[in-house]
Amino acid sequence: MERKFTKKRGATDRKPFKKDGDNNSFGGRGNSEGARRGPRPPRMSIPKGTEINYKNVAFLQKCLTERGKLFSRRLTSASATQQRQITVAVKIARFLGLLSVGSSKRK
Repeated sequence: MERKFTKKRGATDRKPFKKDGDNNSFGGRGNSEGARRGPRPPRMSIPKGTEINYKNVAFLQKCLTERGKLFSRRLTSASATQQRQITVAVKIARFLGLLSVGSSKRK
């Protein structure tokens, strides 16, 4: 009985590895329109000298979603210390009734 030998895959038969500029996707997504470069722009920025306390209700409302949840640091471009101050200020403002606890819109 004769053995059939199959051709071994050599170095020339392999698919080339993708390099950094080979495809236009961003972060593993199949985005064919082109890659987004760099981090996502922040939804809001905290101006220098802004006092973060419970009395500044207009500023605290900008840090909340429509449902009453806090935006993440990634979206607010706040430092860790500022994010903690925002969290405490929102809790105090909710307790005092200056901010609503949540949204009245519910499914």
